[in-house]
Amino acid sequence: MTADLQTEQRIIPSVNRDLLLTALAPLIWGTTYLLTTTYVSELPALLLGTLRILPAGLVLLALSRRLPPRGWWGRIAVLAVLRQALFFVLLYGAALHLPGGVAATVGASSAMLVVLLAWPLLGQVPTRLNLSLAGAGLAGVALISLSGGEKLSALGLALALGFALVNALGTVLFGRWGPPPGARPLDQVAWELTIGGLLLVPLALPAAPALAGVSLAGWSALTFMTLVGTALAALLWQRGLNRLPVQQVGLLAPLSPLTAVLLDVVFVHTWLTPAQLVGAALVLASVLLNGLAGRTREATGKSAG
Repeated sequence: MTADLQTEQRIIPSVNRDLLLTALAPLIWGTTYLLTTTYVSELPALLLGTLRILPAGLVLLALSRRLPPRGWWGRIAVLAVLRQALFFVLLYGAALHLPGGVAATVGASSAMLVVLLAWPLLGQVPTRLNLSLAGAGLAGVALISLSGGEKLSALGLALALGFALVNALGTVLFGRWGPPPGARPLDQVAWELTIGGLLLVPLALPAAPALAGVSLAGWSALTFMTLVGTALAALLWQRGLNRLPVQQVGLLAPLSPLTAVLLDVVFVHTWLTPAQLVGAALVLASVLLNGLAGRTREATGKSAG
């Protein structure tokens, strides 16, 4: 009994730290909407996506100094397209056609999609708790962000659903394949960002003249989104995928729209209504219960072993 308690005490701080660090990624990603619409809304989505991931990938590749092992290039390329190239282009497209909170809300459906896709692709039957937490998080972000009676762009909604789907599919496929032997989170992220960025370059080049109109504040926003919002956040997210269950990581997605709405409160002075406060409570509760459930499963598994 004492040995089991000591084992659990050693496990709990580690799992909490892993979950906390992973949660920083969607919190950082939630800044994308305000920064994009405020400072670089004149740039097209393809160019924004390229500027966000290629420089970040090259910086991380210089730090990694490794290439994917033989036999893994195809899988890395698929993940690069889904988790980087398509994800960021669709995200920026949604941000340019929808209010930030709405785009983030629809994108948070990736939490539910991860749980559902893990069933056929990983053989992991969703538990009642998984479905309940994903549903609670999505309900929370809907209460926070969706405004009744507002006419929304059908294209914007389709783009937001698109980035939710490719993000979920990329997350689950990584859960199925895992990282290449010996690959660190730094290596995986560097490879994906670089390959994804290079694939976007030919498509983004025709829009390059638009960069001449970007202000100093715009370049500062782009730099933040590249180095912090992409390089750092992607490293934290990848670290979490390497250490935590895929469903547990996926259920952190609702933190992104929560950040988007809170930034609107601080900078745009859009205050939370009672319904939005309820939504924020649902989001935080789903994330907290997600972490507690993951900690309990980990402790139980270690004790049983």
